[in-house]
Amino acid sequence: MAVIKGAICLGIIGIYRHVYAMAEERDRKERTEQSLSTIRGIQESGKVEITMKFKKPKQKLTLKESAKELLASRELKAMSMMVFCYNVCVELTEVLWKAILRKTYPTKTEYMEYMSNFSQTVGLVAFILQLVASEIINVFGWKWTAMIPPVTMGVLAVAFFAAVIAGEDQIPLAQVLLIGTVQNVANKVTKYSLFDPCKEMAYIPLGPEAKTKGKAAVDVLGARLGRSAGSATQQLLVFLVGGASGSIMNCAPYIGACYVSAIAMWSNAVSILGKLFESTPDPRPDNTEKLERIGEAITIIKTIEDAKREKKKKEGKNKK
Repeated sequence: MAVIKGAICLGIIGIYRHVYAMAEERDRKERTEQSLSTIRGIQESGKVEITMKFKKPKQKLTLKESAKELLASRELKAMSMMVFCYNVCVELTEVLWKAILRKTYPTKTEYMEYMSNFSQTVGLVAFILQLVASEIINVFGWKWTAMIPPVTMGVLAVAFFAAVIAGEDQIPLAQVLLIGTVQNVANKVTKYSLFDPCKEMAYIPLGPEAKTKGKAAVDVLGARLGRSAGSATQQLLVFLVGGASGSIMNCAPYIGACYVSAIAMWSNAVSILGKLFESTPDPRPDNTEKLERIGEAITIIKTIEDAKREKKKKEGKNKK
């Protein structure tokens, strides 16, 4: 596994260098072509024309400034809520699922074998779903595609928490683990295939200022605060209702309630973004009517000018 990972990293480095080499070659060709065109212009006209391009320096913002931009934008707040709630949900189910997994497979060998099968399943399902993700977005649109992850994760999580709460007397631990595994596969697969693309697409209608200033706050603050909030919530619940053993299994009803609340806030954020983007006016308004009026005015003015010229000509002929 280490050799495979190292080979993939080397491949990434090679592709990265190749892409930048292509970009530098393209810039060199553009500069050469510009220089040749300048020389040809000098030879033909005998004049020297200099064109200067000034690049606007990129403004690097602090996290505090990015957070201010986030609070000032309704769209960015909704996007940050999506990222925050996703990470809260992942944290709330992952720890409980791994606790059941360790209980079911106590030895390291069995545990690692199960996790390797889990990773392979995630990779295979994510690969298949990514092949059809664009079609899903085309068919359902942004809003309903973005709603698939919270709905899928929420339905499976409710089944998972219900199975944990029912206890081993009602539902065998192996079945509880299976439900939790399916739910965690959905967590990761929907993120890679649908959640991340929809989140990046949500930046498109925003202006350049909102994109540059708010993206850091959405990605960094949303992810880190979400993970921290999920972890802190579980620790607090274990301390308060975990019992003498401090078992997270005793906290399942309360964790489930927090999970459903996060899903509700996530779905609400998606609805807000969907309404805002659906009502976004077309940046290229239809100016056909204005252009027609301008054309009519130009025609009238031209007719008047022609009439004046004809009148002057007639007056000149009469004088002669």
